[in-house]
Amino acid sequence: MIVAPYEDPEGRALPLLRSAVIPAAFRHGFPTRAGGVSAAPYDTLNLGGKWGDDPAAVAENRRRLARAAGAPLFAASQVHGVAIARVRAGETPADVARLQADGVCTDREDVALAVFVADCIPAVVVDPRTGAFAAVHAGWRGTLAGVLPAAVRALGEHFGARPADLRVALGPAIGPCCFEVGIEVAEAFEIGLPDARVAGVIHDARPGGKPHVDLKRANQVLLERAGVPREAIDAGPECTSCDRARFFSYRRDKGTTGQHLAFVSRAI
Repeated sequence: MIVAPYEDPEGRALPLLRSAVIPAAFRHGFPTRAGGVSAAPYDTLNLGGKWGDDPAAVAENRRRLARAAGAPLFAASQVHGVAIARVRAGETPADVARLQADGVCTDREDVALAVFVADCIPAVVVDPRTGAFAAVHAGWRGTLAGVLPAAVRALGEHFGARPADLRVALGPAIGPCCFEVGIEVAEAFEIGLPDARVAGVIHDARPGGKPHVDLKRANQVLLERAGVPREAIDAGPECTSCDRARFFSYRRDKGTTGQHLAFVSRAI
C-alpha cells in the first residue's frame, strides 16, 4: 500500500492508503485515523456512528471522505455474514443502509461503495473489463463463511465479471502478530481450510499462549480458489492493532475506538 493524500478544496489533507493493483479507472482508499474532527478517543477521522462519538463530528468526517471518493457513500448494515447486496439505479444510501449484508456491489458511476472496519479486513474488488466493483467486510466469521468468494460470484452473476479479470486489495486489518484466537476458532479454520497450517493461515501457539490466525492469508487462499490470480491480490502488511498512531483497533482498545470506512468508486 502507498500513502496518497487527498487534499480537499479547503486545503485539508486526508491521508489515504491505496493499492497499485487497483486500476486508475477506479477511485479507492483506506483511510487512517488522521484528517478528521473527532475528539479523543475517536481522534480524529472516526467514521463510525455507534460508538459514542459526537454525531456532528462523524457527519463531517463522512462528508470529507465522500468528497475524496467523488460520490455519496453507500454502506450496508454489517452482520458478519456472506450476503452481497447489489446497489441498483435509483437506490439511496438510506435504502442500502437498511440492508443486512457484508458486501455491496454495483456498476453505477455515481456511487461510492464502503465498508466499516476496526480490525476486520476491508476489501476492494474491481473488474476493469465490465466496470463493476464491490466493497467487502471480512472478519473471521465472514472469512470462514466465504464472504469474498461470495463477492466474486455476485460480480459474475450480476455483471458478467470473470474471476481472472478481477483485482483485489485487502486493506489494513489486524495481523497474525496480534490476532490471537481460542482453540475453537483455530479448529474452525482447520475444518474450513484443511490446509490452513501449510498455507500459513494458522500459527501455532507460543509458549503459554494461544494460536494466531492470519486473516489476510486466509482470504488470499480463498480468492485464489475462486479463480482470482495471485498477482491480482494485494494484501498489505499493515496491522491495525500494532499501529496505534494510524489505525483504530477494536481489540486493542477494548471496544472504545473509532471506525474506518474504506471506499471504492468509479473514477469519472
